[in-house]
Amino acid sequence: MDGAGGLSKKTLSNVVILTGRELEITRGYLVIEDGMIKEISEGSPQSRAVDLKGGFIMPPFVNAHTHVVDSVAKELYLGRSQPQVVGPSGVKFKALESTSPAVAKQATKATLKEMLATGTIAHCDFREGGVAGVDFLRRISCSPLKSVILGRFSRTEEIPALLSRADGIGLPSLAIFSEDEMEEAAAAAHRAGKLLAAHVAENAEEMAAYRNKHHRSEVEQAIKLNCSFVVHATHCTEEEFLKLKANGIPVVFCPRSNSLLGVGVPRIDLALKTGVEFFFGTDNVMTCQPDMFDEVSFAWRCLRRVDTSAGSEEARRLLLAATINPLEFFKLPWGPVEEGRAATFLVLARKNNLLHLSDVYAGLVNRARVDNIREIYCGGKIIIS
Repeated sequence: MDGAGGLSKKTLSNVVILTGRELEITRGYLVIEDGMIKEISEGSPQSRAVDLKGGFIMPPFVNAHTHVVDSVAKELYLGRSQPQVVGPSGVKFKALESTSPAVAKQATKATLKEMLATGTIAHCDFREGGVAGVDFLRRISCSPLKSVILGRFSRTEEIPALLSRADGIGLPSLAIFSEDEMEEAAAAAHRAGKLLAAHVAENAEEMAAYRNKHHRSEVEQAIKLNCSFVVHATHCTEEEFLKLKANGIPVVFCPRSNSLLGVGVPRIDLALKTGVEFFFGTDNVMTCQPDMFDEVSFAWRCLRRVDTSAGSEEARRLLLAATINPLEFFKLPWGPVEEGRAATFLVLARKNNLLHLSDVYAGLVNRARVDNIREIYCGGKIIIS
């Protein structure tokens, strides 16, 4: 055993493990050897072990939608509507333009470090500012945090260069570009084998205006563009969720940000009912700290507000949406907590708020906090303790 968090053999015992692609519960122990999960088993190990005293092991979070450079504009949403904050001429963009690169770097790096410390090992960022904006975020490393960066163009001539540096294209409101421009961007992203994502159905008034002008919904336009995934879907109907599911397009919900910007909260109950795949994101750092414990807890409250029958199974699906589902979608370099995989996971202490749980899934979704993190393992090495 390496007390400094090295790659020798270690056994973690007396722990509740959320294992595999379905987060099945195993009460027992986990063996790490040379950075990999060697064994997961029920009961007690025969060899010497670290007693986790009934704690929990779960996959790390994947934050599927962020705007991390917005760290320079915290609380600028106060007293303003959503279009005034993040619309094309919103205060967010004025703040980004008026902030020096040094200050933006300092603020963004602090946010990336906080994401890592709060159990997020990867995020997907919608990065404004074209190629320069993508390169700015690429240079700010916070290893081992993985940044999937989707760039935004101002003119279609920028698309080839943007796709050479970014992991794809992140379209803002679909009303900003002409249909020809969007189709050109979509075709280029698909040819390059990269991601294409768009904000849809976030603001009810803008959504209605788009439909009146284009005679189709934003969701229908996203399907027409063959988007890899869509963000927000705050006002999606059951029928629209079914269309997204039929076309294999996941949704990223951002309930805290939607609420703080006054545009409503997404119908997570309809997403669960229709079976559309969904993830969670914390959206703009100007409104929300990128804390996925807070995000899933708030999502749980939103769900229970409209569906009091939501229970253990629904809580498990929320955990999947914050961990395993986006992990596989973004093809990240680790896997579920299972034998033969890299030992990359969170260890949560069972204390205070996590004592006396009658249900593991609902308890973790509703009550787990950053202060429960005992350790974060990445490839068998402790990176946070």
